[in-house]
Amino acid sequence: MEILSVTGGVMRAVSGLRAATQHKSLEQEIRGRMNDIRRFLMAFSVPIQDSAPHIYISSLPFSPQKSVLHTEGLKEYMNSLIVTRGLEETFRELPRTLLGHQGSVTAVSFSPDGTRIVSGSLDRTIRQWDAETGQPLGEPLQGHEYSVNAVAFSPDGTRIVSGSSDSTIRQWDAETGQPSGEPLQGHEYSVNAVAFSPDGTRIISGSWDSTIRQWDAETGQPLGEPLQGHEYSVNAVACSPDGTQVVSDSIGTTIQISSSDNGESILNISLICSVSLL
Repeated sequence: MEILSVTGGVMRAVSGLRAATQHKSLEQEIRGRMNDIRRFLMAFSVPIQDSAPHIYISSLPFSPQKSVLHTEGLKEYMNSLIVTRGLEETFRELPRTLLGHQGSVTAVSFSPDGTRIVSGSLDRTIRQWDAETGQPLGEPLQGHEYSVNAVAFSPDGTRIVSGSSDSTIRQWDAETGQPSGEPLQGHEYSVNAVAFSPDGTRIISGSWDSTIRQWDAETGQPLGEPLQGHEYSVNAVACSPDGTQVVSDSIGTTIQISSSDNGESILNISLICSVSLL
């Protein structure tokens, strides 16, 4: 665990343990121990990633009384804190409500493997949550100057993209929570929607400036000219499974399908009301 702390690999270990416990031939006792360690890493991911000594200073002493690491781990570290009351017996089940943001939550998305949830808020932060336990994973991702309006995971789950009212798009390392590169700048107004292409090489964004833009996910450079055709704010964007088309929705009650290659409009669909998600 000390190595995981130093290398920032706590969440990789959580994913690895989750996958390992799915092995059909695994003995029940071993599966239980692995699940216990995984729950421990999830529950105390923040202090463990902040400082390796906190594995022994705070994480072990405050772990549930009946957990394997509490009952067996503390025997090896006799000088650790002794908590006399208030400890839970087992790790909590999935809560109905995930609490942590200081403002309204404006966007949510699952990771491709379904193990994590990412959320964006008016409090200008992005948070990750364990989808099984509801526990926050790491510290909030900070960098946007105004509210976060849209979030999405890359197809491989290693990156997060966010769009904000500060008119920028940002990429983040989903493991460390650190920003990846500089903000993507080009929209004139608030960014309302973001999405990755299926191969993860492009980012698509929609904005209050009524345009859709495509970006190189590695360099952050804009690809081609803005896709135009909407008269009003673009609320939602998505990419076709083969990556050749971009679909977008506008507050002006139109859905537009465009070529991702040349940006030309392929089809426009008129609606009687506005759509906010695609």
